[in-house]
Amino acid sequence: MNILIANVRNLEAPETRVLAGELAKRHRVTVCSMDLPSRQKGNAFSYSGFPIKFKQITSYQINGEKIPAYKFQGTPADMMSIMLGNIMRHRKPQIVICGISNGISLGTDVFCSSNVGMAMQAAFANVPCLAVGMPMQVGGHSEAELLPVAQFLAKNIEKLAKMKLPTDTFLNISFPLVKKYEDYQGVGISSMDNLTKMTRYVQKVDCKGNTYYWTEKVTRESAKNAPLAPTAGMSYFQKNYIIMSPLTYDCTDYTRLAAMTKGGVQ
Repeated sequence: MNILIANVRNLEAPETRVLAGELAKRHRVTVCSMDLPSRQKGNAFSYSGFPIKFKQITSYQINGEKIPAYKFQGTPADMMSIMLGNIMRHRKPQIVICGISNGISLGTDVFCSSNVGMAMQAAFANVPCLAVGMPMQVGGHSEAELLPVAQFLAKNIEKLAKMKLPTDTFLNISFPLVKKYEDYQGVGISSMDNLTKMTRYVQKVDCKGNTYYWTEKVTRESAKNAPLAPTAGMSYFQKNYIIMSPLTYDCTDYTRLAAMTKGGVQ
């Protein structure tokens, strides 16, 4: 298979190398990454007229073999659009893997996730895509922690590529942190959870008396502090299940749309 791996960190990050190393054992792999870490950019694009620079890294090796590799300046959405629409337009991948991300998106944070933003661009291009993440960990994850994720994807990548998803849909996959592959308890299929975002803004004052805001990570909770349903994504996740959620970029509330139409809203 022809596989594209896209990461928002850099080409030498263990998240990139471990995943590419496992997949390159049986498949043709191309890797792209941001030149500098670029998280929480969602679907943001560079301003019109702003040059998006990239460089092909001809010395990039995985398992002792050179593989195509590119690093970009700009936004993750820029990178994915250029990879699929320009650089790989004559050899489009059979599947795209966005990640492995240092952080999961199980709730409303999918709207700001760079991983999800890249996956959405692949869906626009009608290419099967996975947005893959692990729980956030300061400094990232070790190769040993990343290996079970890479092993799962390498084992199931052909099956995932052949899933008959609609052209506007991609899979958001969240992996729990485990010590070895056998610790995964299975796969939980879930809707986008009802979790609130993971940050809040705290007002502070600097040494010159100027007010500023500092972002802080907060404990995940369900919307309006309601308890999570037993089958909700986080409930599965806490029991070491891998969570898969099919997501689409159509945010229309069709129930409300029908009600408004019947109500005669002009």
